[in-house]
Amino acid sequence: MSAIYPLVMCGGVGMRLWPLSRLNTPKQFHRIGPDSSLTFFQATVERHSGEGFHAPYVSVGMRYEDVVRDQLAAIGRSGELMIEPTARRTGPAVLASAIAINERDPGALMAVLPSDHLIEGDFSSVLLKMRAPAADGRIVLFGIEPAYPEVGYGYIVDSGPSTRYPGAHDVSHFIEKPARPLAERLIAGGHAYWASGVSLFRADVLMAEYQRLDPETFAAVSEAVRNAGRKPGRTELCDTHFRRAHGEATESVVFEHSDKVLLAPAAISWSDVGSWRSLYEIGDKDGDGNVLSGHVVPVDTSNSYVRASSGRLVATVGVDNLAIVDTEDALLVTSLDRTQDVRMVLEALKSRGTAAGEVAEPLERPVRSGEGYGVYALDIRPGEAVSLAPLKDEHRVLTVCAGAVELEGGSEIGRKWPGETVRVAAGSACRLRNGGGEPARLVEVRHAVTPVVPLGLPVQARPRMVSGGEAK
Repeated sequence: MSAIYPLVMCGGVGMRLWPLSRLNTPKQFHRIGPDSSLTFFQATVERHSGEGFHAPYVSVGMRYEDVVRDQLAAIGRSGELMIEPTARRTGPAVLASAIAINERDPGALMAVLPSDHLIEGDFSSVLLKMRAPAADGRIVLFGIEPAYPEVGYGYIVDSGPSTRYPGAHDVSHFIEKPARPLAERLIAGGHAYWASGVSLFRADVLMAEYQRLDPETFAAVSEAVRNAGRKPGRTELCDTHFRRAHGEATESVVFEHSDKVLLAPAAISWSDVGSWRSLYEIGDKDGDGNVLSGHVVPVDTSNSYVRASSGRLVATVGVDNLAIVDTEDALLVTSLDRTQDVRMVLEALKSRGTAAGEVAEPLERPVRSGEGYGVYALDIRPGEAVSLAPLKDEHRVLTVCAGAVELEGGSEIGRKWPGETVRVAAGSACRLRNGGGEPARLVEVRHAVTPVVPLGLPVQARPRMVSGGEAK
């Protein structure tokens, strides 16, 4: 039986998990939990590797290309990166990879895999068992038996077991993000499944369905692939053509209008980790129904999710049904029933001029200063790059304390690890990039340029330099 090409989708940001997930630090590049060595993205790649699978294709925007490369290298994996110059949702991205895979291996099977889901169980075996219907030209969608009436998920309603393919069901219809009463009825009926976002099909079948259902997008994406910039392991889609594709999801364009779809129920533990409520539901609860992470002291607290990610103590007294998430620069407090509405906070921040839900904060925080020197703490989030403007009258010495950074400029260029330093002379700029999955922290010491004193000038007349480089 043919091996499967995994297509790992890395385009989303997961802003419903704000303030943990940010534009520069999407949830797929965070570690799954405090005790995990893998990020969500790395776990997805590892889950579908080995026998029965080819090396993965990874669909990713330019912003996160370096992060993906670093995280693949960290687990000893390689793959083909499909670079999206413009975000057009999942449909065009999946179609572009299908065209590229079909050029390489006509009629190949490919599996679409979101990179930010939490899965426990042998999902690879579930996929491999569905190769026969996929090879026959069917589009297999994998459903999860609902654990509770989640209103933020899509549902697939089945119409009974398939008469031809053991383990598969025919599809009746789709329901996207139902209201709670309807979600409760769907669960009570026993014939609806959460749509996992995972699908399996032949690349040429998806191409044909797009040609039939959305010919304009098919033409635009075909040209984007044909005119792509190519290097080993990297395909950068042509932006001129790709941006002409309709920005729609594969589900709404193809799956909901195709007579080729099948449902494969998957007996696994699954969550798209799409809200703090979903993390609460799958978390290990204490005797009071709380899910606690970090330095938390709960007093008369019940049925709540409390996450202390900042290192500070978080204490709660007399609360129930809350999600409390404390990070270094932001604190979220919300009812567990309203966690899907975190996007309203982002809209409020955006209206204040704070882009993409990022919290405005000084890049460098003063730690200590004195005559002729200043000490600063500098944090760089995963995937983020910062530029340090040149200082006219001060040298910089940067020491990496945690994480790793790539440095461009200064006296050295290359990756720096904890304990290593780089010197940046006065008048020189420096650019730092954190391509890893963990925050990088540096200590920066600025010291004044020693002035050249003309011969004969009395010592007491020499300029005195203070922190900031201003002569007194």
